[in-house]
Amino acid sequence: MPSLATGEIRTEAKRSYMSIIGLYLFIYYGTGSFFPLMAQYYQSIGLSGTQIGTISSITPIISIFAQPIWGMLCDKLRVRRPILMLALLASSAISLLFTQISTFAWVVVVFSLFSLFQCAVIPINDSIALNFAKQQNMQFGNLRLWGSVGYAIATLVTGYAIRSWGPHAIFFFFAAATVLAIVFLRGMSDEGENVRVNGSIFNGIGELVRMPRFVLFLLGAFFIFGPINANNTWFSLYYEHIGGTVVGIGVAFLLFAGSEAPFMKVAGYFARRWGLETTILIAAVASGIRWFWYSTAPTTTMVIAMFFIQGLSVGFYLATAAQFVRENTPSSLQVTALTLYSSMGLGLGSMFCNLVGGVIKDTYGILHTYTFFGIATMIGLVPLLLIKLRTKAKITEMQ
Repeated sequence: MPSLATGEIRTEAKRSYMSIIGLYLFIYYGTGSFFPLMAQYYQSIGLSGTQIGTISSITPIISIFAQPIWGMLCDKLRVRRPILMLALLASSAISLLFTQISTFAWVVVVFSLFSLFQCAVIPINDSIALNFAKQQNMQFGNLRLWGSVGYAIATLVTGYAIRSWGPHAIFFFFAAATVLAIVFLRGMSDEGENVRVNGSIFNGIGELVRMPRFVLFLLGAFFIFGPINANNTWFSLYYEHIGGTVVGIGVAFLLFAGSEAPFMKVAGYFARRWGLETTILIAAVASGIRWFWYSTAPTTTMVIAMFFIQGLSVGFYLATAAQFVRENTPSSLQVTALTLYSSMGLGLGSMFCNLVGGVIKDTYGILHTYTFFGIATMIGLVPLLLIKLRTKAKITEMQ
């Protein structure tokens, strides 16, 4: 009987493992087919750089308010799967509305509704994966890398689809991928999601903002994660500016996102060897150097040849940042903490970088937008250095 029970546990863990891989693969396939190539859709309906920047800031603005509420609901009710399923279904259906509109005002309306549900998807999915990784004593990066694989494949495939069928292909690919993600979500266990937590739903935020390390990390995410996300909006226009093609954009994103997977795979090793803080700092420095280099207008061949910079910067950052949040916040507030982190990077930081980046593009050109991204990233190093110094001081005191 004991061996049977152990076998059942292992079977359940294996099923959850495959479900999480499928979730990451198709959630990020949808993301990769949508956000990096939306600039092509915007241009096809005649929007300006400032209008594109304004629309791109909608998701961040809504995320600031909606993501913490989604997270607090998950932590309060202990029901991640149903909320994630609702968010996936709604965003899939709403995405198809883009095929029926072609004016700035309607894009703003539909994108706002889309963002309300889409902003819940990644933080909740990350929380599910982080919990599983902790239970199975494995590295989060080994799960998260499948998101990079899905993202990489999607940008290439959707790039070819746009050339053949036009920008509306973006929305059909996104909707299909999201439905497939739901299929994998249905195969996951309900274990641990039926326990209610007492207390006010808003108490968690108050507790988290009184943690100096976490607050400093949020400030760093604003200036570092903001440009990383804004690059998804502006890169396609930047790549065309330096002589690239739409298909070339897909190839670039395939290599960029594909390079994240191996770096995520080894991120845990470097985090154990150097510490989370140092690994995140290395990723941030690499990211800043990348943006400054882009501002010098290198050839498309050089941009493609140096594709691995994204793996070093973004791959390391995404794998270790989520782990930092998990290890520096209470387990009972994990989803709330992850959504606050996402709100600062995907939310405020991305909003700031998209709005300012759009104005800079219209005024000075797309190259100066990337100069701005580099400056913002360097500012983000300051709070990360403060975290590192505080950690070093504590270690010295203990010795």
